[in-house]
Amino acid sequence: MKKIATLALLATAAIASPAMAQTVTGTINITGTVQAKCLVVPGNGNTFGTTVAMGELSQADGTLKASGTLSSTFATVGGTGLTAQVVCTSANPDVSVLSEPLVNTVAADPGYDNSVDYTADVTFTRVGGTTLVSDPSAVPAATTATLASRLTGTGTNVSVATSGWTASGVLVAGSYAGKITIVIAPGV
Repeated sequence: MKKIATLALLATAAIASPAMAQTVTGTINITGTVQAKCLVVPGNGNTFGTTVAMGELSQADGTLKASGTLSSTFATVGGTGLTAQVVCTSANPDVSVLSEPLVNTVAADPGYDNSVDYTADVTFTRVGGTTLVSDPSAVPAATTATLASRLTGTGTNVSVATSGWTASGVLVAGSYAGKITIVIAPGV
């Protein structure tokens, strides 16, 4: 009888007590990455620039026009092609500016010149202010710098100008060509 009473008691307890609630937890981990990169916006490309046709470089006596006149011509003719908006996903981009002189392939006799030098002045607008990187074309190596903060995320943040135009002697007739190369890399 003891067995029957124990079984009856267990059966009653099982019916009288509610079932235990169970909790389930799901966890979804989400990850992603952003590579260190720099790009031109809008368009998300990696190049910007223009061609600046300076026109006549010499004044009436065949020597180079005044530096201020040539710098003004460069800015006017180059227009909006001398500015860009570049964004970098890294905090301290590395920049490099290389200016190459305007050169005419015709040989220059004594007292004449077939090369025009200038300085490229590139202003980088960054979150912490502006940084000017200047590179004289008379020096064959690029001028480099690491920006102390990110480039601003909106609007024009790279602007190109020139200064210090020089040549020695009378310029030889013909076509002159040079260029300014700006490299902006993510840095670290």
